[in-house]
Amino acid sequence: MKKHIICAVLLASLMLCSCGNGDQQGKDISEEDKIAEQAADEAAAKESFSSNDNLEFLPENLAALYENRKAVTTPSDFLGTWNRTAVHSSCEASIEISAPDEDGFEFSGEFYYYSHSGEVSGKAYFVSDDEAVFKQFDEGDIDGEPAYIGFKLNEAALYVITDGFVEGLGMNVSVDGDYIDDEPFYTNANIIDETFTQDDLDTMKELLGEDSYRDLFIADTETGGVTTSLVKLTDDSIARYISCVVPTMGGSMGYEMLISEDGHYYFLHETDIFVTNDTDYEDWKLPDYTALEDEEADADMSPFILWEYVGYLDECEGYIWREEFMDCDYDGDSLYDRVNRSWNEQEETAVYTIEFGNGDKLVTPIGWETGFPHVQSGDLDGDGVKEILVTLTYDTSTDPLSFGDMWLFDKDSSGKYNEAELPLAKGENGAKCLTINYEEPDGCVIRYSIREAGLTRSEDVGDDYVNYWWTEDATTMLRSVYWAEIIEGTNPAIRCYVEPLPRGGASMGFNLSYRNGKYEIGYMELDSPDDFG
Repeated sequence: MKKHIICAVLLASLMLCSCGNGDQQGKDISEEDKIAEQAADEAAAKESFSSNDNLEFLPENLAALYENRKAVTTPSDFLGTWNRTAVHSSCEASIEISAPDEDGFEFSGEFYYYSHSGEVSGKAYFVSDDEAVFKQFDEGDIDGEPAYIGFKLNEAALYVITDGFVEGLGMNVSVDGDYIDDEPFYTNANIIDETFTQDDLDTMKELLGEDSYRDLFIADTETGGVTTSLVKLTDDSIARYISCVVPTMGGSMGYEMLISEDGHYYFLHETDIFVTNDTDYEDWKLPDYTALEDEEADADMSPFILWEYVGYLDECEGYIWREEFMDCDYDGDSLYDRVNRSWNEQEETAVYTIEFGNGDKLVTPIGWETGFPHVQSGDLDGDGVKEILVTLTYDTSTDPLSFGDMWLFDKDSSGKYNEAELPLAKGENGAKCLTINYEEPDGCVIRYSIREAGLTRSEDVGDDYVNYWWTEDATTMLRSVYWAEIIEGTNPAIRCYVEPLPRGGASMGFNLSYRNGKYEIGYMELDSPDDFG
């Protein structure tokens, strides 16, 4: 198109030269015509150049977006180090972005999938103020086609997608994901505490010895994929089966183990290390077991037993989550703490009292009897004293992601526990909520804003949702935190989960962190807990 414009200008110049010496007025008109013609050609060229406005930021559109790259005078601030978040820690990744100009920016990234890794670098070109695309092509590409990496900066998070085979990455290593310029959240951050009790850990250390406990058991648990289930042994007793798989260059490492009801541990590592505390067991393998059918598990264990129960939760026979309340030390003083439940049949409510081993007590506000309690603790404000988080989940509800109660307690200098203020709206009983303003659906798209976070999103929900579930036009709702968990480490926080659209299925996660004398809401992202309740 540029050649066409240049030819038009040259042709106009030749025509002017062949006109002889006309009067000044005729020459001025010809110059104006030339300028007008050039402007028209440039306008036509711009019009024929496809716009990115109608191209969504999707993998299949990256090639077209790249062809429409353009200079941007006021781009979003991509500069800095970005860490992939809401992934397993063995799938960590970081991208360093530097040297921004009006055309784009330089980037270099390191990406991991367990023992596999990869590096990619280059220059990404702007296709809009907050989007850029990198094109990777080399004659030696495995499929002979270019690959594209797209970068989109959205509300302080960097969203990265790819199209095609990206060279420089090991097996199963991916570039895609959500990146933040802060400490990332890893889905397996608390896998040790979520999987094992302190008694389990003490027993395994005694069986394996210090070195193997640290280098095989703990290291594999922290870096591998861990699953837990109930199984039936040959004597019809129930045991916990735990599997840990760590992908490696040559296949996988890891371990399998069984923990029986009578306290026997059987541990088999891929390096052919086997240990057990069962003195009558002589095989070098796990005992035989079969998967426990859901019906059998439900026949012996049930959540509903709790609803009319009064007393200590660690004595509630048949309660499916009874074990969660056994041998607990919430305040970290090495004394066992217990949770007692009182029940008001007429009001259909319950109150929980944490009785600490040192004699202190913490009484929760009133909650509904159908809520299932969970107690967690951690030092969130850095004062050396653990805060206590009590939540009620409604796992047996027809819509369990719509309900939840949550109280955070802080111990003052007198030894009394007081409920801490959180930057969330307050719902019924202990519900902590986000205030969400919904606009009227536009076709299958619902746009909403979250008041407490200053965040606006649009969700494509589909015809069925709008037709059968969404009965409102524009409206405002309080959406409860349905599950919360304490994340410990360098930057401790309460990880909260909310379903922004009722029965929409999509879940949003965010951290509550203690900063400057108060709790603040951190970056929000689409995220679901691995398990809750």
